[in-house]
Amino acid sequence: MTDTTALPLVPERLTSEGLEDYRISQPLEIQTLLNQMADQNVLVALTTPGGASYTTTVWDVDRAKRVVRLGADLVDPQLERILSSNEVFAVGFLEQVKIQFEVHGLMRVKGEGSTQVLTCTFPQQLYRFQRRSNFRVRPLHTPPPVARFRVGPAADPIELRVIDVSVTGVALLMPEGAAKLGAGSEVVSVDIELDADTYFTTNLRVMHVSPLKNEQPGGRLGCEMDGLDGTAMRSLQRFIDQTQKRRRSMAWTDI
Repeated sequence: MTDTTALPLVPERLTSEGLEDYRISQPLEIQTLLNQMADQNVLVALTTPGGASYTTTVWDVDRAKRVVRLGADLVDPQLERILSSNEVFAVGFLEQVKIQFEVHGLMRVKGEGSTQVLTCTFPQQLYRFQRRSNFRVRPLHTPPPVARFRVGPAADPIELRVIDVSVTGVALLMPEGAAKLGAGSEVVSVDIELDADTYFTTNLRVMHVSPLKNEQPGGRLGCEMDGLDGTAMRSLQRFIDQTQKRRRSMAWTDI
């Protein structure tokens, strides 16, 4: 069973702006995520706006019959409150990713022997909330994103390509023969431009320098970002979410 003891099984508010970046409505992708939850025996909380909460697991997913089956105890006061509610949400974690969907048609039916099972209709959409602090994306944009800075007040400006980015750090491509920046180096007032709508200024601290794959010339600078304000942070998070969504869309198009 996936360890979710440190992760609160609390639904996100679905009235917030920007939820389109998290919404999944492709049936095959929904089924894949639900099957993973069943295979990994992931804990799922059924919750109501009134505060009722019942923890269960996904037993199986029947997309053809449009039914999702979950485990049920014979007697549980919380479950009775869940079944009598007109609004129920299901929340669980796959690794560090929160999966959430609204539950419709929830009912308790008799299973094999003396067991009971909860059934609900296959969700038309669900939300996949990535825990983004450690999640990196490779930008898809052309021309590629860049970071611009000077290594000293009198030095010429340097422009390096962004390899990947997260909300806490960025990896930069250091061409062969460029000014050397070793681990521990700090660079202030770095202008990062990810696309036409996502650009900000931050300070960088080089955490590590590593060679590129396949013996390519140059190196990779793994940098920690510092000094982002709230506006820049929200802009960066939106860029990461949109890039992740585009990559998922491209992957499913190829199936």
